Amino acid sequence: MAPPGTFTTTVHPFESPTAHSCAYEVGPLNAKNALVFIGGLGDGPHTVPYPRAIAKRLETEPDLSYSVFEFRLSSSFTGFGFGRLANDVADISAIVKYLRSIGKQRIVLMGHSTGSQDCMEYTSPSHNAPPVEGYILQAPVSDRGAIASEMGGSKLDESLKIAKELIVSGRGHERMRPEHLSSSFHDTPISASRWYALGAVDGEDNYFDPELSDDIIEPYWKRVDKPILILHSGNDEYVPSSVDKDALVKRWSALCRPGIASELSGTIPGAGHRVEEPESEKWLVDTVVKFLQGIK
Repeated sequence: MAPPGTFTTTVHPFESPTAHSCAYEVGPLNAKNALVFIGGLGDGPHTVPYPRAIAKRLETEPDLSYSVFEFRLSSSFTGFGFGRLANDVADISAIVKYLRSIGKQRIVLMGHSTGSQDCMEYTSPSHNAPPVEGYILQAPVSDRGAIASEMGGSKLDESLKIAKELIVSGRGHERMRPEHLSSSFHDTPISASRWYALGAVDGEDNYFDPELSDDIIEPYWKRVDKPILILHSGNDEYVPSSVDKDALVKRWSALCRPGIASELSGTIPGAGHRVEEPESEKWLVDTVVKFLQGIK
């Protein structure tokens, strides 16, 4: 695709567990509310295009008064290989506290891919994270499923066995050898602990595995106490074709508390993982705006 044109952003330095952190604000000036975008594995500020499309649309919705914020986590870009969702929550908590300190009234977290896992982890009572007014999950894929599709289930099991042995022996911080990883991860140093978290059935990143039973996942969805919009990408290349994404979204929505899952939840027609298709991006932007209109 053609590179994006230049755009103007307001830079907010703020205190965070990640050194030299800055938040990058795009959209209406002096907006009262904030949509905080959290990317996936390998992402960082401005690597996913559609947040800027959302910000541009928000400029035409003055009554909503939202701007879009992106920021760098310790796990951004190649940092995810030695990161944890818990560390991401600490970074997200820091920006939420900062936004409250500058007077933002409503804050909605929008996760893309692993950013969706971050949103789910954010709701865990163990973190005591500062409250927000809503959540959006876009492309909430199972890393385990994507990895298994690429390297095969048996090879994944073998690599997870190696990772588990390192963890049990107190060496979970050590880097996995590239030959024990799927090809997508060969260029990123990744620890045994993070590899296990991403790929194992009981891995701490494994929120969205379609094969997990309701008994396992229901507590995750029940702890969400603010409106949540769940949007799978219709043609997500990281989701096996055997997965019925519409049915999966309905299942997750039904596990939420009554009235929590937005009726706008579903699949984005024709969208790949990052929603770079123009018509799909427009559908996403329209749906996000409708969701924000319902946040009180």
